[in-house]
Amino acid sequence: MCGIAGRVGSHAGNTDSLKRMTDSIMHRGPDDEGHFVAPGIELGMRRLAIIDVAGSKQPLSINERAITLVFNGEIYNFQEIRQFLLSRGFNLQTQGDTEVIAHLYLLEGLEFVHRLRGMFAIAIWDAKARKLILVRDRLGKKPLMYRFTGDNGIDFGSEVRALLQNSEKREPDLEAINFVLAFGYAPAPMTGFRGIISLPPGHLLTWQDGKSEVRRYWKFDSSKKTIKTLPEAIEQTRSVLDEAVQVRLISERPLGVLLSGGIDSTLVTAMAAQHLTTPLKTYSLGFKDQQYDESSFARKVAAHLQTDHHELIMEPDPELLVRTLAQTLDRPFADSSILPTYLVSQFAHSEVVVALGGDGGDEVFGGYRRYLLVDKLQRMNWLFKGVRPFTPLLENIARISGNRNASRIVGAMRPYSDRQERYMSLVSLVHRNERDRLWSDNQRKGANGNEVEDWFRNVWGSALASESIGRPLAVDIETYLPEDLNFKVDIASMANSLEMRSPFQDHKVVELGGQIPDHLKFHKGETKYILKQLAKEFVPADLVDRPKMGFGIPRASWMRNDLKHLVSDVLLGSSARNRGWFDLANVSQQISLHNQGVDRDRILWPLFAIELWAQNWLD
Repeated sequence: MCGIAGRVGSHAGNTDSLKRMTDSIMHRGPDDEGHFVAPGIELGMRRLAIIDVAGSKQPLSINERAITLVFNGEIYNFQEIRQFLLSRGFNLQTQGDTEVIAHLYLLEGLEFVHRLRGMFAIAIWDAKARKLILVRDRLGKKPLMYRFTGDNGIDFGSEVRALLQNSEKREPDLEAINFVLAFGYAPAPMTGFRGIISLPPGHLLTWQDGKSEVRRYWKFDSSKKTIKTLPEAIEQTRSVLDEAVQVRLISERPLGVLLSGGIDSTLVTAMAAQHLTTPLKTYSLGFKDQQYDESSFARKVAAHLQTDHHELIMEPDPELLVRTLAQTLDRPFADSSILPTYLVSQFAHSEVVVALGGDGGDEVFGGYRRYLLVDKLQRMNWLFKGVRPFTPLLENIARISGNRNASRIVGAMRPYSDRQERYMSLVSLVHRNERDRLWSDNQRKGANGNEVEDWFRNVWGSALASESIGRPLAVDIETYLPEDLNFKVDIASMANSLEMRSPFQDHKVVELGGQIPDHLKFHKGETKYILKQLAKEFVPADLVDRPKMGFGIPRASWMRNDLKHLVSDVLLGSSARNRGWFDLANVSQQISLHNQGVDRDRILWPLFAIELWAQNWLD
């Protein structure tokens, strides 16, 4: 695991410029650094050493520097690939995964990526062809950003901050900001900065002679249902998931599991513990506010599985935490669960360097009730059309009551033209009409066009899904999983020099999930039915059959109390006023309503996150 950076083109060939880039991402790799510089090319890295600690230095070159690469991530089947290469007569000098990538590329060209099982962002310099290849893993576990330079070259890096080191230009992309308002994130290729591009998951880029091409090499496909029975689905899932857990236990550094007590992390913990000869270290975070505290369930799971459990019950300083994250997030991002993710990563890093987690289980195996709701609600569209005249009154009552569930129910009672439009509403933070009122008169037309709706319609329409419930799952795997969850986990964990591994996002597990029919995933109308049955093989049923809890914070309360003055200062202060992005009269009204007890954090938090980002990274 590490952070990578580099430049290609006539402007490249300067060690100082490359070192500025790698120094900016030192947190991603505090153990070592390396630089390769030649006319027209720079490759650099910061290393978090985990496998073949003594060897596998980067940048790594083979065949008298014919191929040089830097690489961020882990290739979990590197030993298998290594044996394959040895059988083909290759002479390997190291015991790690970096060298096998170089030789595999030499052997198979761009097709090498299909053999890789893992999380990765790779940069390969092919000196003979004078070609740069950038590759990002299938599900976007590892980030990779780039920008074009004036000489038709490219600068790239693991984080935006690396690309800002050699450029004074920082121009915001208001279209991306509008996506953050809508969903909490800006999807690839957007980053929040004009001219800085995120290589989408499952894509690779080639650059040669000033020309570049981006192409897709993988897409989630749930259109072919090969699993026929429930016993088969459970057995296949057990086998493939267990293998995915086992290969992620390879590490020369201390390793543990982030255990929330939910089904996904419980399964990962149980399967990992089976493969270790010493007690598995587990870590959980709790809050004194019981509404957001799942630690008691984690404690019970840990006791049953006999792990070496570590628990931190916190009452954090919200303002200090928010300010720290604002300096960490170099892209606009409004999922507030990044705060507890950062805290639990910080806690685990005190003892381990590698941690496994349960991210991806909900998206692959159907853990959200919205997957079932979208069809049920759309079938009631005729009823919602009938009550449409009363909708404004109901919305006003729900808003005044401050009851979140009432607001959600009233919102769901709107008629929508199709399932796609309804699902977009279910996953949106700030809706189109609300965004229209938030943008200032000067920015509304340019920022809040049809791009958000057009993008979502395109993703929905292009999803490879054969069943109605399977389509929103496929959409989430294409969007929410990589752009929100994986971005959040990568930034929060790497800020604490902690490598996070996600067995549920092993592409073999994900592809298996795509082969399981909806009626088996949602057997008897129950979400995540298959994983629940597997979890009951390891822990008592009462630890499985319980309401789902998200990994959240008391956001509304914080914004009304601990963060009250900061929210007002940030959203209504001189920086926001001079920026002129939003209608401050509307924003002020939202703050006033929230402080009176009417929860408006759904709207205020994205605005707050965006303005904090702008103050830290634009001003």
